[in-house]
Amino acid sequence: MSWNGNEHNNLFRNEGSGDNGLPQFADVAMAMGADNVKDARGMAVADFDNDGDLDIAIATNPGDCGKETVPPVVLRNDIGQKRNYLVMELKGTDSNRDAIGALVRVEATGSEDQEPLRLTRHVHCGSGYVSQNDLRLFFGLGNRERISKVVVRWPSGTEQTFTSGIEANSLVRIVEGQELPEQKIVDVASSGQK
Repeated sequence: MSWNGNEHNNLFRNEGSGDNGLPQFADVAMAMGADNVKDARGMAVADFDNDGDLDIAIATNPGDCGKETVPPVVLRNDIGQKRNYLVMELKGTDSNRDAIGALVRVEATGSEDQEPLRLTRHVHCGSGYVSQNDLRLFFGLGNRERISKVVVRWPSGTEQTFTSGIEANSLVRIVEGQELPEQKIVDVASSGQK
């Protein structure tokens, strides 16, 4: 009974391509406990507990409930740690400090019979209404456990390629122009960083 919303939130899981080739999604909000009826506004996706998977924070509006403020909702992901990942933080020197506009390509390999996994991410800002997602880049590697190549194209136009020194299941910092990335956290999920 509110003009401001109070509708159940949705959380969609990517189910891959259907028979028609179009992406398919399933609403898993109720099963995951994310279907609350608070008047949700902005949403930010980040790894709040530094365990390698993405968590969600949702800003809420008190609307017509008679309260001045309503606390945000935090949805902590404790399921995503079962697969390999890479988290990358970029620091610009010639480019802007946050590396906004940088493009990163990652190639990961697994067993010999698997095709290499190739992923691309952009560093961007202004990710949502009254919200900002984590500026770090998250790469889900599935069962690939080796990073064979990382290419960073900086906003300044320079490009760096790394073929060693970056491990799966870690958070690395790459500084524009520096030869080797800084391995900040290795195997975050088992390091007690929760």
